[in-house]
Amino acid sequence: MKNSSITPHSSVCAVIVTYHPDLGELENLFSALAKQVTVTVIVDNGSSKDCVSWIETHQQENIVFLPLSDNFGVAEAHNHAIRWAQKNNITHVALFDQDSLPFPDMIEQLLTSEVKLLQQGERVAAVGPQYHDPRHPEPAPFFRFAGLKSIRINCKKGENELHQVDFLITSGMLIRLSALDAIGMMDASLFIDYVDVEWCLRARSMEYNCFGVCAARMSHALGDRVFSWRNGKRIIPVHSPLRNYYLIRNALLLYKRNYISLTWTLSDAYRLVLKYGLFSLLIPPRFSNFRMMTLGLWHGIRGISGKFPGRWQSHRSEP
Repeated sequence: MKNSSITPHSSVCAVIVTYHPDLGELENLFSALAKQVTVTVIVDNGSSKDCVSWIETHQQENIVFLPLSDNFGVAEAHNHAIRWAQKNNITHVALFDQDSLPFPDMIEQLLTSEVKLLQQGERVAAVGPQYHDPRHPEPAPFFRFAGLKSIRINCKKGENELHQVDFLITSGMLIRLSALDAIGMMDASLFIDYVDVEWCLRARSMEYNCFGVCAARMSHALGDRVFSWRNGKRIIPVHSPLRNYYLIRNALLLYKRNYISLTWTLSDAYRLVLKYGLFSLLIPPRFSNFRMMTLGLWHGIRGISGKFPGRWQSHRSEP
């Protein structure tokens, strides 16, 4: 069932990856996407039977459910849905986390901006919205990197701006299937974290660019909670110790790749050192953070990828 807000030559498949989701938030996401996309594909990464049953009861004409037998990670779940889209003559995929909430015109704004960029001769990898974390008074900026510095790009209120950026967060990212054919799928070996960064940097190495669209907006909470500093002007997303393991390990894995520039590696490594100290010394649980980040460092050096090779006590710590 094609929505009238989508351009005549575009069909958009929204992809939602679930893992023990908040069912109220998920239902809100279903409702928000219903009038914006052609079809919504839900890929569940091994949630409880009750959760799977709830999703199955909410299937409609334009909702497809693809449950997986285990937790295969965010990247592989996205690839699973992308392969479905490729077989069903879809032109675009829009990737979403289970707790995101797009504004009513977000997809339309992204599609319109992509058309404009393509008409200008840009090689577009993906376009993504400006997102607002409800725990912070200001919308999140886009980022570009210059040397060891990260440049924060803020949208000016009331202006329809398009910004070339070094990466976009996965949630809300709109990608043409033809761009995916050229650039490749998401890197399943990373499991979670840095998946979006890796794909955008790989795209840039192939002379494709990612763009932030200020007119497209989305509500999205990054991290389990936030650590506030500078009198609340800056917030740091706080993840579980297991997620910190993936962040450290996957960063090390990327540094070794020949399409990752030295300047980006040095810039990211500087921020990673600050994160290592901050989460080990100030943000609880400090010892668990230190232990898991140190293990991630060791595994990154050794080249270990994929799902964490051990047991973790909380399902909420995984994607």
